[in-house]
Amino acid sequence: MLVLLLSGSFLYLLSYRYFWKANSALGKQSPGFEMISHRGVTTNAPENTIESFLDAVDRGFRWIELDVLPTKDRALVCSHNSDLERETDSYGYIQNSMLKDIKDVYTGVNNGYAGGFRIPSLVEVIGSVPNNVGLNIEIKYSSLFDLNGARALCRLKNSFKNRSIIVSSFNPILLMYVKLFYGHAQIGFLIETKKYLWVTNWIHPNFLHPRGDIIDSEVISLCKDRNMGILAWTINNRCAIKWCFNNNVTGVITDRERSVL
Repeated sequence: MLVLLLSGSFLYLLSYRYFWKANSALGKQSPGFEMISHRGVTTNAPENTIESFLDAVDRGFRWIELDVLPTKDRALVCSHNSDLERETDSYGYIQNSMLKDIKDVYTGVNNGYAGGFRIPSLVEVIGSVPNNVGLNIEIKYSSLFDLNGARALCRLKNSFKNRSIIVSSFNPILLMYVKLFYGHAQIGFLIETKKYLWVTNWIHPNFLHPRGDIIDSEVISLCKDRNMGILAWTINNRCAIKWCFNNNVTGVITDRERSVL
């Protein structure tokens, strides 16, 4: 009996490691190569604000990439940085702040924007951005085993029923948590070096999110073999965007206008 159990476990691990294929559909709104707005359009509003997201929608983007961090009371708010002093008129850290306190914070004040832009919660973003616009939600974290952001997102899963989303992170443990407790979410594994490509064989992401300058034939071949989509970041050079378009890259996360193509 033990031999059968061990043999079955070995065969399962072998199959899990070597014989897997991802489902990497971006949704009906994205039939081909996709340009994803990086934290919204920041011409008139700071990044990761409802105003920047709606500006991206107005300019024709069908997908928006945004960053989220959990507050002390486990709400998710849109910010790339945990340190409030870097971009806002406040101080301290988001993970040590309550949501009600974050709502009184103005962002963009240290980057040349006039006042009036607040840090939105993810719930507010869901209610403001049209359902036909996909959201690529990158969950930030403080350590490898920090799953607070993943738990908070999974609690909101019913809010995304009518919307295409991708949950992305550099943290494979966080992505596995989302995969286990948010079954129909697509996940994207962020990497900035090829030495972490092996991780894809254990977390089976729908998308690989490589830094643009590491994409080569090895990366493209791996993703093709495993049916993973490639969403490259952050590509603003027009020639680089066109290279991705011509080389089987699914899409790019960019600060450029969609009209660059």
